[in-house]
Amino acid sequence: MGDLKEQLARAFPQIEHQTAFYAKGSRHPAYNHKSIADTFQQFKEAMLPGPFIDPRGKKISIVKGNFPKLIDLEHQTLSREEIKASEIIQSIEDGTFNEGLYSIEDSSRITTLFWIPELIRDPDAIYRNGHKIIAGDEVYVRVYDKLGSKVKLLFTMDIAKGRKIIRTVPITSFLTDPNMVINFITGQPLYRRK
Repeated sequence: MGDLKEQLARAFPQIEHQTAFYAKGSRHPAYNHKSIADTFQQFKEAMLPGPFIDPRGKKISIVKGNFPKLIDLEHQTLSREEIKASEIIQSIEDGTFNEGLYSIEDSSRITTLFWIPELIRDPDAIYRNGHKIIAGDEVYVRVYDKLGSKVKLLFTMDIAKGRKIIRTVPITSFLTDPNMVINFITGQPLYRRK
């Protein structure tokens, strides 16, 4: 039977999860305030040598082609079909990138980009993706001690060949408010920090 708290947790599992998202949280890493080109250079040096290992022993490989998506980089006039991520990256690497032609809708993505390795290695929890639009298999969650949108999410996708997973990659990451996390996850945690 258990006490009332245990009975409520079984009847309404989302309540237990949601209260965890309001916890004090970990001290947040430094923010990134570099230009896009300088951010990309640090991204190559700090994040591409991976893979990063999560607490379950799962390897997460960050790929160069996801850089524009991870920082929410959008060309102001061309769609993603008209200008590919590889073309953007090539222009950054060869020094022809024109930052004035691009916008970043959610600046928290570039300022917290380098929080991703810590989020992978030491999340507060990992859930199955429950969002209807954002692709991905799992969501890594970490609560930070900052004001406002203090929960960092990372969506990962398993890349498979047949039935065998050959690589898991991050596809998007952003900050959100504690009351919004429940919209992005489903079920019981696959992992929870003790």
